[in-house]
Parts: sequence; structure tokens; C-alpha cells
Amino acid sequence: MPNDIAPVRVAERAESELSPGQWNTVYVLMSLGALVAALSIAMQPLLLDKIFGIAFEKEGAVNANIQVVAEIVAVVCVGWFGLLSDRVGRVRLVAVGFLIAAAGAGISLISLQVGLTFGAAGLALFYLTRVLLTVGADTVQLQLSTLVGDISSRGNRPRLMSRLVFMMMFGGTMLAAIVMQMADYPGGVFAIMCLPLLGGLAGFQLTRRILEETPPAVSDAASESPIRQVWETITKDPRMQLAVAAAFYTRADVILLSLFFSLWCISVSGMVGIGRTAATTHAAVMIGLLGGAVLVAVPLWRRFIERHSRVSAIGASLSLSAMGYIWLGMFANPFNWLVALPLIMVGIAHAGCFVTLQVLTVDIAPKPIRGAMVGAGYLVGALGTVMLVQSGGYYFDALGPRAPFILTGTGKLLVTLFAAWLLANGIDETADHHLKTARKIEWKPLVFLTALLPFVWLVGRSLIEGYIANGSLGEAPVGFVNRYLGDWAFTFLIISLSMRPVQEITGIKTLARYRRMIGLFAFFYAVLHVIAYVTLEWALNLGDMASDIYKRPFILLGLLAFAFLIPLAVTSANSQVKRIGGKRWKQLHRAVYAINALVALHFILAANHENGEPYVYAAAVVVLLWYRFHQWRGADMLRLLKIG
Repeated sequence: MPNDIAPVRVAERAESELSPGQWNTVYVLMSLGALVAALSIAMQPLLLDKIFGIAFEKEGAVNANIQVVAEIVAVVCVGWFGLLSDRVGRVRLVAVGFLIAAAGAGISLISLQVGLTFGAAGLALFYLTRVLLTVGADTVQLQLSTLVGDISSRGNRPRLMSRLVFMMMFGGTMLAAIVMQMADYPGGVFAIMCLPLLGGLAGFQLTRRILEETPPAVSDAASESPIRQVWETITKDPRMQLAVAAAFYTRADVILLSLFFSLWCISVSGMVGIGRTAATTHAAVMIGLLGGAVLVAVPLWRRFIERHSRVSAIGASLSLSAMGYIWLGMFANPFNWLVALPLIMVGIAHAGCFVTLQVLTVDIAPKPIRGAMVGAGYLVGALGTVMLVQSGGYYFDALGPRAPFILTGTGKLLVTLFAAWLLANGIDETADHHLKTARKIEWKPLVFLTALLPFVWLVGRSLIEGYIANGSLGEAPVGFVNRYLGDWAFTFLIISLSMRPVQEITGIKTLARYRRMIGLFAFFYAVLHVIAYVTLEWALNLGDMASDIYKRPFILLGLLAFAFLIPLAVTSANSQVKRIGGKRWKQLHRAVYAINALVALHFILAANHENGEPYVYAAAVVVLLWYRFHQWRGADMLRLLKIG
């Protein structure tokens, strides 16, 4: 954040002060941003199949990896934009978002030609394309949502936010479904890829010429870190904790269904005598029906949340969505038109949850940190998308195309139970939507259940298929189980490593309560990863294992990292700190930096060339190690990063 950019202070506008033309522009821009995002996701499976020549057995993992990489980068960029918008305004960043999306769309046309010439060698450029399109489109949608929150009041906010969600879903589903029908015609794929470029440029011009900057007021006395204020706002209100948990699963709905339903249609198209391009257009029609359900349901949910508790609205919508996902996972043929019924259920539920989360967040957020609060919701949703898409990609390849839907449905049921627990304990709203009783809730149970979900998904799927009853994982490929557990071990290692820097930067000291739990979950998944390798892959045959390690030396790096991790897990309890001594304990636990470096190298060497995910993980490790290195040298990192 440059020092010469001063906070902009403009009085908050009432709805009547915006002209009808400006309101129409806001709605058009939201629809345009959603269309750009939807087209980039909908075209991805077709391009990877027809242009880049990705093998069928790798389609799920490669598609998931690209989406995960895009979401990880977007988390950092869009989250920072959310903080920045509280100082420089929303409209300026809407224009920036459209420019970023246009740049990504322009590069996508180049990647198309590279892919046609070199095949999979053009994937690196395609990764960059998807990152830019995701960052740009998400920035546009996030800032427009915050802008409408700024210029609305508690009385008219449900109506205005409902309209905005209506236009977002119209562009991201109905309009995208219509545009995707062009793929069946000669030159249609190229025409579709040109539309995000034109949309980005048009959105940039409309934003600059019609919208006026309306940033919220910033208090000169607000010396506390906005990130810390966001944390305190969320932790003191149980409704926001429910909203955070719900956002983790809700934002991924359209991405998951657009990606994995399209992949499902493409994967079985040959069996039913349908071309892959036609399968893609069929998937677009189905997602369009989901979007139609959202559009019809938005006004109904608006009336519901105006008259009833938002806690009840979130619980009802999540339970309906969970049933829809699980029902969808029971179909054998995606071309059976009855699949429209569970998709419609998910669409209706998505409308309710999304509108409720938007209204609730803006209602509770103090004006000076409203952009940061909306950005925090985006951050949680992006992390949920990463978690669900990563697991869903593995499940798609190893256990079948319906597995990602069962996975998502079970996660939504977990949050539904949390909402039911709140209501059962009297944590609800009054008629005018204020909290009945001020009560804080400990985060540890929710963090524990969330961290345990990858294991529950694996065991649950195995039980459903009857694998464990037969004494083994049977049809579930050993490579899938091993890679799945290893990836989650590394994910939790990185999260654990990042918690201290985040705590120091934000000043949120309570994060220290969860660091040990996250680290132990990393060890838990690492133990399962090693057990899967030793037993499932080689059946405890030491000779074969030694031969495999000789052929693939990167396995030795993983085993070395695991050996270093064992004493850290054993000495994690407070009693061990006292027994060993604080200074020696700290020296021992500094081994976590070497462990992360070893695992990053292990991850890169084990990956195939189509997978860009290990490099993003490795980059995260490098950034975290760089931060800690400068702290050791005595540098004031908070001043260096201009974070106070």
C-alpha cells in the first residue's frame, strides 16, 4: 500500500441518490463479472481434453489442480483488495478487476494457439490464464457486493442484495448456458474464448464512465489493525461464526457443479454415443437450469430472511443443498434429465444461503471494515473451494465422477448440525434481527471437525463401497489413497507454518490456540500417508520398498521429513515444554522449517508435469521461510510490510 494514498472519505449515499442508470450499471457489471468467471470454468474441461490432450484418467486431478492454483492465488490477491478497498474505494478496484480479467482472457487466446501446437506443453500458460481470470472476476464481484452494502440500509439491504445476487446468478448460469451452446458450431470455441476479453474491456469502460466512487467513512481514531477488528467481530457473534462455516461450503457450489458435472458428462459421453462438445453443452444446459432455480428462489428467500431468523435461513438452505448433492450422487447417467431435480434443489438452496450470508455480513460489519469483512467471507469461501475441489478431483479420478457430490453434501450436513446446535441452545435472532443473547462460542470443535473432514470423506467413501468390509481398499487405487493423504499432510503443515506469521501480522493472539491442533493433524495425515505406502502399496515387503526408493529417490526425502516430524509431535504437549525446557523445545521445533522444505521438494519431484499445484505450495513455503529468516535477522517485518 503506497504511503501517498490517503484514505478517501465520502459520505455514505442513500439508495435514492444513485440514478436508475447507475443502478442498472451495477447490475450489468455484476452479471458481466459472473459471466467471465463461469465461461472460464465451463470451457476448462473441454480445452484440456481437445486442445491440451490431457489423458482421461488424469482429467479430474488436472482440472482440480488448475482450479486450486487459481483459488490459492486469488485468496491472496482478492483478500488484499478487500482490505485496500476500505481506503481507496470500491469502484476503483472494480475497474482494476475487469482489467485483470481482460488480461487473462487475452493470454488465454495465446495459450489456445500454444496448446494446438505443443499440446500439454502449453499448460503453464493456461494456468496463468485461469489465475488472472479468477482474480479479476472475483475482485469485481466482491467489490460490487461491498459497494451495494455501503449504499444500502438495514431496511432495504435484503432487497438490494437479492437483486445483486439475482444478476450474478443470471450471468454466471443462465447467460453462460446460452453462450456455451455456441461450442457446437464451427468457430464457436474461439468465439466463446473471445467473450471474456470483450467483457473485461467493456466492464472497465462502464465502470470508469458511469460509476462514482462511494467509499465508506474511515475513522482517524481507528488505529487497530482491520484484520484484528474482523477477527473480533466474527468471534463475538455466533451468527458470524455460522456464516463463516457456511461460506466455506457455499461459494464452491457453482464452481464444483460447473467443473465436475461437465467432467462427468464428458467422461461418459462415449458410452452413450454423444460427442464431447455436445456433452459440454448439455452440462451447460443443466447448470443453466440450476441458475434458473436460483433466480426464481432469490425473491422468495428475500421475503423469508426479512421475516425470519437468518440462523434458520442458513440451516434450512444448507440442509436442502446437502440433500440435493447426495441425491445427485446417486444417479448413474448425467444425461438422464431427472438429474435436473437435485440440481434445482441445490440452486434453490444456494440462493437462500448466499443472499443470507451477504446480508448478514454487511449488517454486522462496522462501516470502516466492511470491505475487510466481505473479503474475509471470500477468503473462507476460497479456502473451502480449494479443499473441496482438491479432494473432489482425487475422488473423481479414483472413485468415480459422482464422488465429489457426495463429498460436498456430507460437509454441508456438518454445518447444518452446527446451525441446529445454535438454535437448540437459544442462540437466535429477535424479530428485528439482533442477537437475543450475547454469547461467545469456542472455535476449537469446529476447527477439529473441519480438519478431520478429509479423513471422514476417505473412510466414509470406503464404507459406502464396501471396501473395508472386504479387508482392504479394494477398487480404490492405492496411488489415489497415498497421494490424497500426502497432499493433506502437506496442506496442514503449511497452514501450521503460516499461523505464527499471520498471528504476528494481524495481532490476533488467539490463533496460537489452534497451531498445535493443526500441526498434529499434519502429523496424523503424514502417519496415514506412510502407513498407506508401507502396507497398501508394498504389503510390508522391505525388499520391494528398498527397490522402489532406489528408483524414486524423492521417497527418501518424504521419509526423512516424516522422521523429523515424529519428535515434534511427541513433544507438542505443554508438559513436554516444561520437561525439556522452553529454550531447547523451541530449538527442536524449528525443525518444522526444514520439514516443510523437504516435503516441498518431495512434492515437486513426485508430481507429473501437468500438475502445477506443487509449485504453488512450494512458493508458499518459500514465502513463509523468507518471512521467518528476516525475523531471525531482527528485521521489523510488520514495518517492512507496512502492516501495523
